[in-house]
Amino acid sequence: MTAKAMTTGKCRRESPRVDRQAALMVTKLQYPMTNLEAKPAVTKNLAENGLCFTSEELYEPGSILQLSVDLKGWQHYLNNIMAILDAGTASRPLTAIAEVVWTQHLPEESQYDIGVRFKDIYEDDLRAFKKYLEKLFGKKD
Repeated sequence: MTAKAMTTGKCRRESPRVDRQAALMVTKLQYPMTNLEAKPAVTKNLAENGLCFTSEELYEPGSILQLSVDLKGWQHYLNNIMAILDAGTASRPLTAIAEVVWTQHLPEESQYDIGVRFKDIYEDDLRAFKKYLEKLFGKKD
């Protein structure tokens, strides 16, 4: 049996979303940590406290995931000298630990939409990500 989406009415949303597709790699964190294979997925939308992505893999609510999001441009909002000087920092993915909040099966595509809430993310990265989102929201208006 497939998981059903939890109610996500407007009253449950903590922050606005912006539609943005980006490649990401998802690793399910579980004990024992013997099989930490990263699986590809694609983001659907972003918010300052989480995101939604589409995956061929089902991740049940409550699962803890490590996300590595190839989100072009978020690094420009980092407030440190390494973001300016180091090419590796300027192109690195946004990484976070997140908890699955809801899932929805997409039967026509044999895929799942997965909603996650960030649980652990570097403070500087979160600050830069929020500034990145503010810029995207500004473009929509």
